[in-house]
Amino acid sequence: MSLYHYYRPIQHSFFNELMRDLGRMERHLVPVSEGRNTSSEIVNTDEKFAINLNVSQFKPEELKINLEGRTLSIQGEQEVKTEHGYSKKSFSRVILLPEDVDFSAVASNLSEDGKLSIEAPKKEAIQGRSIPIQQAAVEQKPSE
Repeated sequence: MSLYHYYRPIQHSFFNELMRDLGRMERHLVPVSEGRNTSSEIVNTDEKFAINLNVSQFKPEELKINLEGRTLSIQGEQEVKTEHGYSKKSFSRVILLPEDVDFSAVASNLSEDGKLSIEAPKKEAIQGRSIPIQQAAVEQKPSE
């Protein structure tokens, strides 16, 4: 009986070890709460579509909101230069809006505590209606 079939030595590669070490380093350097700073909530009801986003780490001039067709993109970018170095922080959210949103009425609001709200009312549903059938008058040919 051979044990080789069940035993597979672990293959170590420089790339795998590098990625493992970078992952460990990132977990130590980035606080656990870092990912929650731009947490978002999406509400989609019959009356409205709304997005609430915590952007408290960004100033209003560091934020951009664009709407192209149904695609809503929200971006934040912050650059900090000090005597000790340079840091850059950014985020991006891309959301495909539902077809029944009134795209001309999309509005945004940034509160004092850094809560960004983007809302759009829903279009009124087009009600079906009955279309009457009109009968064409039959033309009579003049007799000769």
